Amino acid sequence: MKNIKEQLQKIESLIPNMDVTNEKVSKASVGWHLEHSLLIINGSLKGLTMTDPKDYRPEFSLKKIVFLTFGQIPRGKIRAPKQFIPADIPTRESVLKLINLAIERLEAVKELPEKAFIKHPFLGDLDKKTTLKFLSLHTHHHLKIIADILK
Repeated sequence: MKNIKEQLQKIESLIPNMDVTNEKVSKASVGWHLEHSLLIINGSLKGLTMTDPKDYRPEFSLKKIVFLTFGQIPRGKIRAPKQFIPADIPTRESVLKLINLAIERLEAVKELPEKAFIKHPFLGDLDKKTTLKFLSLHTHHHLKIIADILK
């Protein structure tokens, strides 16, 4: 959780660069990557509160093991589900609102049982601990893209 909190601070520090683009790195702006990351964080944290831990069914997945071990997401190879794609051009206000929501939801997740889970479309059921690791790795992936855009 500490890592995600630090990443939220990093996201906030990048708000002044929201309009920066670099087509050689990504078709999307820095703001798009910030908002996308926050939509994933908020959606996943909310998802943890909406499942019944009794329904948690971990399954073996080579993709899950590779991702969680090496933390690598190939750039441009995986399409985000529609609900995690920013609907409009991200604004300072929309990003700040999502950061504040993420902070609230992160605090609420502390009280959830360890078997609270999300159903990830590629990785299967992820318990609370694994969901938090996924969120950290996913956010790190987008922060690296942003760093390359800003070079």
